[in-house]
Amino acid sequence: MRYLARRYGEFFGHKIPDVLNIEHLPVERQKLDTKRDPIFLSGDFVVLNRVNRLNAREFVKTVTETRTRFPDKLIYLPAFGLPSDYPILFYMGIDLLDDSMIRLLGSDRCTSEFGLYKGSGCLEKNTEEKNRTLKLVMLALENDKFREIVETHSFTNFSREALRIMDMEFYPYIERFMDYRPKNIIAASVEGIYRPEIVDFRKRTENLMQTADNLLLIPCSAIKPYSNSKTHKMLHSFIYQYLSGIQEVIVTSPLGLVPRELEALFPAMYYDIPVTGHWFEEEKKILYDFASQYFRKKKFSNVFYILPKEEAEILELFEGAEGVIGSINFENSEKLAKIMATRNIVGNRKKKEVIEYSNVLKFLFDLDVEPGELSQVKEGNRRIIQYGESRILKKTVSGFTMMKGLGEVLISRGKRVIETEGIFKGDNLFIPGIKGITDDVKPGMEIVLAKDGAAVGRGVSQISKLDLALERKGIGVNDVTYFDGS
Repeated sequence: MRYLARRYGEFFGHKIPDVLNIEHLPVERQKLDTKRDPIFLSGDFVVLNRVNRLNAREFVKTVTETRTRFPDKLIYLPAFGLPSDYPILFYMGIDLLDDSMIRLLGSDRCTSEFGLYKGSGCLEKNTEEKNRTLKLVMLALENDKFREIVETHSFTNFSREALRIMDMEFYPYIERFMDYRPKNIIAASVEGIYRPEIVDFRKRTENLMQTADNLLLIPCSAIKPYSNSKTHKMLHSFIYQYLSGIQEVIVTSPLGLVPRELEALFPAMYYDIPVTGHWFEEEKKILYDFASQYFRKKKFSNVFYILPKEEAEILELFEGAEGVIGSINFENSEKLAKIMATRNIVGNRKKKEVIEYSNVLKFLFDLDVEPGELSQVKEGNRRIIQYGESRILKKTVSGFTMMKGLGEVLISRGKRVIETEGIFKGDNLFIPGIKGITDDVKPGMEIVLAKDGAAVGRGVSQISKLDLALERKGIGVNDVTYFDGS
């Protein structure tokens, strides 16, 4: 996920995030009466004078409210935090800290990832620890691993509490800064199930449509997309004749459930987890609650499964489910095929596929489209999805790409639109060439480029509406292609 409130880098001539030298602060010195105020405004800076340092919930509330109120300023939190707290503080939206807490430790108290210890020469060692942590944070930001650093370096009670409170109580705040640009996600701890991209996936998936009359629940694979794995290919070789009448849903942590039609999209294709065969109780609860919502209005004639024991707890949601407890292998695939052979499984492949396309449109573009209004045409090794007579999506081995017809639909509904000053050369559109952007656009989303109300092209946004208000240069849209005849 992005650095909250803005991208890392240089703003107003200052590198952020950073830890300032207390003797050379770039902010105006306060008077006694201003220090009594919760915040102090000094040029491009907002100084947080009064925060509840003993209550993580109140602390998070103060920081998020300040960040929301002053999105165009740098937030400076004085005299707070040791290096082990830097990642969570920056993650919350603090831009600048100072080294006063390190100095207060003196020369005989050293700080480390596991806490304080008695030593000698600690001022120098603590400064080195500060610099090491800052370098680690910047490296993580540059390589899309900031959330991983926050999870793995939240050692203190305060930082762990703040992270969980942020995830579980302040999601609407975090959602403003969501980043959909594909990145490899390492969900190595239980905090991964509350990671914003993962929560967002569940929210966008829970109300998707049922695609077939029968359901098959199966475990994930290390290979992504799952259908390329040896285990899923093996299973398909046994049940291929039934697939047109079966909706496949993959059971996995931290996502919970992945309908087959979403397996090659972000984040389903981009996560990795430690494979132990054991689930935390929190993981089980998230899976059960998500499954309860996802299957709430779906009615299946038959429910089949191959699931390991711990994942199979969701079978409590169904009556008469049939299958095998265990992993996908030759023997279990054969057993499942024999079970299916005793049931009358009938399906319509084309009908199932258009429902899947409708789900993809809802997931990617928040578009509600009736499956009956969709059709597809095969052109070589690609498929063209049509909405009525309009060509809207191109599907290839690389995924889905917007066509002009979809751009026109999006403009008509005011979704995923970036208005441009004109048509430019090259595959990048820079921020000065952007006139406007709809509220729903986030970095990583495929968008339609509009000029004077007409769809002229598509691309992948690198900014949100908030970014457009804050930034004056840089790439606004990449991977730009212009529609024929525009």
